[in-house]
Amino acid sequence: MKAVVCNQYGSPQDLRIMEVDKPQPKSNEVLVKVKAAAINDFDWSLIRGKPRLYRLMFGLSKPKNPIPGIEFAGVVVSVGQEVSDFSTGDEVYGDMSEFGWGTYAEYVAINEKAVVQKPKHIGYIDAAALSHAGMLAWQGLALGQIKQGQNILINGAGGGAGVLALQIAKSLNC
Repeated sequence: MKAVVCNQYGSPQDLRIMEVDKPQPKSNEVLVKVKAAAINDFDWSLIRGKPRLYRLMFGLSKPKNPIPGIEFAGVVVSVGQEVSDFSTGDEVYGDMSEFGWGTYAEYVAINEKAVVQKPKHIGYIDAAALSHAGMLAWQGLALGQIKQGQNILINGAGGGAGVLALQIAKSLNC
């Protein structure tokens, strides 16, 4: 399969499209044919290796996981033997930041806990862009115990999480 590969920290020009082995799902994983993947700040930081503190997570001298990407949407093509919530052909999307990287590839094997059913009325591109930023927005509002009718300030509604937090708050008449 083809994948975008980051073998060294640097700039986007250092990325290469390469032929790599297709992943095989473990017993608790689904194999997804990736239809769309999103780019966010985490990916940019992995590619550049900056801020340097992130290298403790990504790999000190080079990325531990050479295929970037944490957000995706696609179609399940196979499931591990312990997977019960998904079947071949299911349209899904998710955020694999808790389980590694690798969505900038034709296929990704991911723990079933990082995947949810994609609503039919949402396209693959929109679904891929929602998972990570949407969860950050929801967590921020839920931890803040936002309630309908409250006045809130969302500082920095220019990025993915901020824009989505603004929309969620607006839907609650805040």
